[in-house]
Amino acid sequence: MWSGLTFGDRFVPVEIQITYGAGLPAFHMVGMVSESVEESKERVRYALKSVGKSIPQGRVMVAFLPSEVTKSGAHFDLALLYGFLKGSSERLIVGEVALDGTVRATAQSVRVIAAAYNSGIKQFICPRLTCEVLKLMPDGDFFMVEHVAQLLNGESSNPIEDNSNAHIQNRLGLNDVKGSGIKRVAMIAAAGWHHVLLMGNPGVGKSMVAERMVGIMPAMNNSEKLDLLSSTGALPEHRPARFTSWNSTPAGFFGSAKGTPGEVTYAHRGVLIMDEFPQYRKDILEGLRTVLDSRTVLASYGSQRLTWPADFLLVATSNPCPCGYLGHPKKVCKDSPASVTRYLGRLSGPVADRIDLHYWVKADEPNEDMTMVEERIQKVWSIQKERWESEGFVHAGHITGERVDELIEISSSVRKLLDDSVEKAGLSRRERHKILRLSRTIADLQGDRDIGINHLTEAISYRQVIPWLRSLVP
Repeated sequence: MWSGLTFGDRFVPVEIQITYGAGLPAFHMVGMVSESVEESKERVRYALKSVGKSIPQGRVMVAFLPSEVTKSGAHFDLALLYGFLKGSSERLIVGEVALDGTVRATAQSVRVIAAAYNSGIKQFICPRLTCEVLKLMPDGDFFMVEHVAQLLNGESSNPIEDNSNAHIQNRLGLNDVKGSGIKRVAMIAAAGWHHVLLMGNPGVGKSMVAERMVGIMPAMNNSEKLDLLSSTGALPEHRPARFTSWNSTPAGFFGSAKGTPGEVTYAHRGVLIMDEFPQYRKDILEGLRTVLDSRTVLASYGSQRLTWPADFLLVATSNPCPCGYLGHPKKVCKDSPASVTRYLGRLSGPVADRIDLHYWVKADEPNEDMTMVEERIQKVWSIQKERWESEGFVHAGHITGERVDELIEISSSVRKLLDDSVEKAGLSRRERHKILRLSRTIADLQGDRDIGINHLTEAISYRQVIPWLRSLVP
């Protein structure tokens, strides 16, 4: 029989071989199986009893091949049971089996099915899948079972029935956000897939804006949904929005080397929200640098290397100082200059260089209603995809540093202003590239073909928050 597993973003087919021998009753499993796989023999034993069958007496040996990859998870149950019940099948078999014989779809099962489908496998024996999942694999041949008794009646494909409710998620947009400046920043970030750092005093709405970022993005297409499903086994109604905690562990944030994806992968194709950004562990902030550059997560497990996708839009929020009131128009900051300097130091340097927009959120910003937000963002996505897809990029924020000057054209007058501004502010080469990418998105959002001085000036203004805060420290 054939089952499978996911190793990072890679699908690995697993062959399950069963052999019987004479002697005292014994049941052995080999092939680097984990405890969760060892437990499957008891689940399978009782599930077989539910249909009047049993594991043959004597010595039973089960091998999971290839042996060099660790096998874990309950999704091997159905394949093991099928081997005892019917022998072999050309279909890939995935599913968890309960003691009463019911077959269940776990997140790991769905992830394996989606990854196998992406690798070219089309025939499956599996638990009942939702209509939303099946629509992503239109040419798949699925024999879906809800109880192991159905395996006794022969294999036949199940027709896809649209049993989903016509429910459209009520997404939170920017309608209830006050402040035209923060609304514009949110639009720019979403339109060009630019990472953003929202700074401000407590209570000005930083977290509320971060929560609503995913609501202004266009819905995922089927290719994106299948990509996310094969990585995480989850299929949200819209794009994922993952709130992370400052006390997260590296394994929970980036993923475990044993094969469990982390928050950055669950946020793939969506938004990763890091509230109280400077409070995160140093090893997480340092590790984030590589992830933001490559949009993937790399981990090593023995001699194996795992890769997970992590193409998310980062929305980080932060107070300006430990007490939160540096730069407040009425309240006085109570922190010492040394503590404020240390706090701001965690926001600067290589990590801040990789965040495109830095914005100071005010409580009393003038408000302006913005209409057709999602449609305007979708238009920019289409423009940028058409412009750069042949080069391997679909958003301005995706363009790598070495290709920025080649792919983003500017006039001589705009280039002179850019060079003068970079030299005067002492900005790094990476920051220069961020400004160019931002300028291109701002021009696209306004419907302008060429980058003008007004677009560049606005982009430069989004790099001045942290230097301004430093100037307030006595």
